[in-house]
Amino acid sequence: MKRALSLVGMALGVALATPAHAKEGDTFRPFVSYGWFYDSNLFRLADTESPGTPRPDRYSVLSAGLNVDWKPGRQEVVANVTKTRVRYDRNSMFDSDGNDYKGIWNWHLGNRLSGNLGASESLSQSNFDSVGQVNNLVTRKRRFGRADWEFHPRWRIGGGIDDADYTNSAPSLASQDVQQQARDVTLTYRTPKGSTLRAQVRRVDAEYPIAQVLQAFIFPFPPFPVIPAEVADNSYRQTEYNLLGDWSVSGKLKLHGQAGWVDRQYENVLRGSYNYYVPQTKQRPNFSGFIGRLSGDWYATGKTLLSFSVYQELGGAQDINASSVLKKGASLNGVWLMREKWRLNAGVTFENRDFKGDPGTTQLQRNDDTFGESLSVSYMPIQAVSVDVGVSAGRRDSNKSVEDYKFHMVFANVRADF
Repeated sequence: MKRALSLVGMALGVALATPAHAKEGDTFRPFVSYGWFYDSNLFRLADTESPGTPRPDRYSVLSAGLNVDWKPGRQEVVANVTKTRVRYDRNSMFDSDGNDYKGIWNWHLGNRLSGNLGASESLSQSNFDSVGQVNNLVTRKRRFGRADWEFHPRWRIGGGIDDADYTNSAPSLASQDVQQQARDVTLTYRTPKGSTLRAQVRRVDAEYPIAQVLQAFIFPFPPFPVIPAEVADNSYRQTEYNLLGDWSVSGKLKLHGQAGWVDRQYENVLRGSYNYYVPQTKQRPNFSGFIGRLSGDWYATGKTLLSFSVYQELGGAQDINASSVLKKGASLNGVWLMREKWRLNAGVTFENRDFKGDPGTTQLQRNDDTFGESLSVSYMPIQAVSVDVGVSAGRRDSNKSVEDYKFHMVFANVRADF
């Protein structure tokens, strides 16, 4: 894998060093964007929560970068480099600088072998919806590769690997650091009309090196001011059996589906060194059940597009203080090309989160309903420049009142591609 990633890096270096020799169809496009936002409840606080904290805030997001799409022969190298600067008016202690780097080599060998090889790394601020008033930057590193063999004009078989590391800068979130390895084998059939059906077996191993402290004894004197009393191991092994499909129902309707069975088994192992004190280990409950997602795009007219999705999926322990989260949701988005340079965008979302395995045995299992709406107008004065202005709003209703919140936003964004 390291050798392959080095080859990808060399290919990207050549691509960035030789823009003057780009052929027709190649793309080397720098871009810059600036966004202004007003948020009425930046930290997603409940009405009675943290009364001294300033809730509304204005902030700006400045981004600049380069997109590369280089096609030497039958190969293709796709790369993206983005730098981001976020600045808040009132909560300046949360100002951050982020980045996003990604490179993919889509390779072909002969007429029957193809795949991809790539890597990415990003640094960005955590969503306040998940971590609250915590200044936390997440470093995400990913390495992935795939190979497929077309052994028949309508059949192909392949496999993929995907390794990811997530690291949090805030010490209070160190227990959410995770190294994840995913492997899959997929058999694909393509119909005479161009639709595809895939059968997949996928295995995910997630290791959390630092145990999550659920309860602790606090002492006012050193050298042991805090002693863990109860900890939990969020590491797990997960096996998935999936059926995936893409269907061209008609020229105007495209459907995408996934249905399967997931089995997640927690390791429940005591991790870390606690000197002479051994805390109690809280057993995380395993989960087995159905998961699925159906989405579609309907081109109602030549100027109108409607997109929808419904799903039931399993989240992870990083979704707050639970071993797993069962997510059920739906979304509907529409785009209307009002005039040649004007576009109207609207969307609504709903998601229910059922938290499994909350650590406190006497606590009520948390259950949230989240709603969101958005409306915006896009204008392209010239092909390389776009202007977006809009509003959005949302709320969360939870069976734990401290987790409720409401917010509304106003935003404006300008982007230029050179």
